[in-house]
Amino acid sequence: MAIAVALLPDPVRLGRLRTALRSRYSVVACADWTELLRTCARERATLAVLDLRPGPPANAVFDGLRQLKRLHPTMTRVLYVALPPARPQDLFEAGRFGVEGVVVADENDDPASVQTIIERAAARGVADAVRTLLEGVRPTARDAMLVAVTRAHQRLTPEQLARVLGIRRRALAARLEAAGFPPPQQLITWGRLIVAAQMLEDGARSADAVARTLDFPSGSAFRNTCRRYVGLAPLEIGRGGATTVIAALAAELAARTGRPPSATAAETPDAERERETAA
Repeated sequence: MAIAVALLPDPVRLGRLRTALRSRYSVVACADWTELLRTCARERATLAVLDLRPGPPANAVFDGLRQLKRLHPTMTRVLYVALPPARPQDLFEAGRFGVEGVVVADENDDPASVQTIIERAAARGVADAVRTLLEGVRPTARDAMLVAVTRAHQRLTPEQLARVLGIRRRALAARLEAAGFPPPQQLITWGRLIVAAQMLEDGARSADAVARTLDFPSGSAFRNTCRRYVGLAPLEIGRGGATTVIAALAAELAARTGRPPSATAAETPDAERERETAA
């Protein structure tokens, strides 16, 4: 079972977190930042759930978040706060240090909501690993890939993806093709598979459970998609995690362009539009 560390002085919130995560995470409660950082190093925790105000000094949380991001860059970081005493400016400041989700006490901290927030926070976290693959990639293709990952829990369609990016579907397809990327529907599937691979890293999760979470038609459909895109079964993907699928995507892009995606010259959105107009 995956390990989650919690810095939550409020015993009620800690209890609610344990209830929400009991089937997916073993929650280790920590008394302060020193204990939390030691636990992360010892237990290889993959999730940290934190209160913004566990005690003085006032900047302790932000110092701790800074260390957590530096030492454990792939960890999912979620705040569990009460409003007040937490302030909007505190939440904004926390976002600078890689916080990917916020649970608000007595508003969205029922078990189902907590699970959803953490799942989506994890998807936003894995997007950071994808960014490395996208260095130098044309802006529309880069943004489309990141949206496909961060919105993997939604039933995203090519039309919706284009709408999020502020362009028409035909323009999106053209820009992806020019960048050596798959068509919109395939790109959406790649995004879902990257997030699915991260979920499969937790050995307690079955392929059927992941398929349900990400709205695949069935467990069989999910397994077939894994084989078709990555060439591996879900169990094999789970051993390597998201990096396995990202590597498969990199190979796909290299096969389409004859070079790594980072070798594609970066363009501004205006340059893309000018190139399309000239064509």
